[in-house]
Amino acid sequence: MNNVAKKSLYSWLFFDLANTVYAFVIPGLYFSVWLVTEQGWTDQSLGFATSGAMVIVAILGPWVGARSDGSQGKKPMLLITTLICIVATFLLGTFDVNISVLFFIVSLIGFNLGSVVYDALLVSVSTPTNRGRISGMGVAFGYVGSLLGFGVATLLQNYGYSYVEIFRSVAVMFLIFSLPAFIFIKEKKVSNKKSTIKITESISLVIKSWKHSTQYPGLTRFLVGRFFYADAINTLISGLLAVYLVEEVGLSPSDSQNLLGLAIIISIIGGYVFGKAADIYGPRKLTLISLVCWMLSLSIAIIATEFDQLWLIYVTGVLGGFNIGGIFAVDRVFMTRLSPEKHLGEFYGLYSTVGRFATILGPLLWGFVVNTLGLGRNPAMGVLIILLAISFYIIKGVSDEQKI
Repeated sequence: MNNVAKKSLYSWLFFDLANTVYAFVIPGLYFSVWLVTEQGWTDQSLGFATSGAMVIVAILGPWVGARSDGSQGKKPMLLITTLICIVATFLLGTFDVNISVLFFIVSLIGFNLGSVVYDALLVSVSTPTNRGRISGMGVAFGYVGSLLGFGVATLLQNYGYSYVEIFRSVAVMFLIFSLPAFIFIKEKKVSNKKSTIKITESISLVIKSWKHSTQYPGLTRFLVGRFFYADAINTLISGLLAVYLVEEVGLSPSDSQNLLGLAIIISIIGGYVFGKAADIYGPRKLTLISLVCWMLSLSIAIIATEFDQLWLIYVTGVLGGFNIGGIFAVDRVFMTRLSPEKHLGEFYGLYSTVGRFATILGPLLWGFVVNTLGLGRNPAMGVLIILLAISFYIIKGVSDEQKI
């Protein structure tokens, strides 16, 4: 595909499938529902667990990214982080709930640090002319993974298996579908020098990378804008959307899962459509369109529950599904346009840090509104809409011209 070996490309795509199985089934749905509904944890407690993991990711992300820019390459670091996530996921539910939450935190750390180097490998499996389409294909493959994980989990539930077996099945699927990436991806090395950056330099590296980003027009502003929309979106997909559907909307866990299954199918289409359109119209325009649709989708959810028009929740599911695929297809294209290839690992580390700080703040903000202030989940949803509106204003002022 335009001088990129097909086995390299499809191995990269299958890794997106593999890690999205984890992202949807574990933090996105089953573990969060198990923790809140069966184990009696609150939204705020779940938020604290997620945020704790993201603090560590935010600190280590730039170090992982900068180290992967060296001659060691990105694949060895991706292998380590992936194995950490797989082992921790396999052990979920094996011990008491507190130990399970600890393993959940470890799995989140492995998954998110792996995403830093995985996203940066996009330049190894694409060209500037087809990068949006390839990114969109990755998102589409990813949500096929969500659908696969959802199907396996539903099948196991129907046959009477517990959440623990679901968690273990995800670990096995992650392992199987990620293996080709470590064997067949032909990585494009950007440096002949071995990185000697130490893990103890992580915090200073965050500051250094942030200052470095200001040398590239639009990059810093994009990262700030991304913070606000990542804050809103990651809050939902961290598991609080599944809790919202069950506890606020009043859907049964099975109906909630069916709605999320529908959203997954739509997201496959959204990821491909948005990614392909980004090559034609640019990622900036597509990001702005997605943000408007996100605000509309969350507004519909509030109307549906406040006025007891629950059929509108399915409209939210379709619109939200289409745009969750879309926003993730175009934002990494946006990032590669604004960042020079020789510093892509470093800036993807910063990109990850911004996203993880957003994931720290979002669940805490949600828990503060719902539990501390006692205002309920719809006002919390309204706060997310405000964050999306701020992001729209910031991103609107960013150019998406390709950097060399």
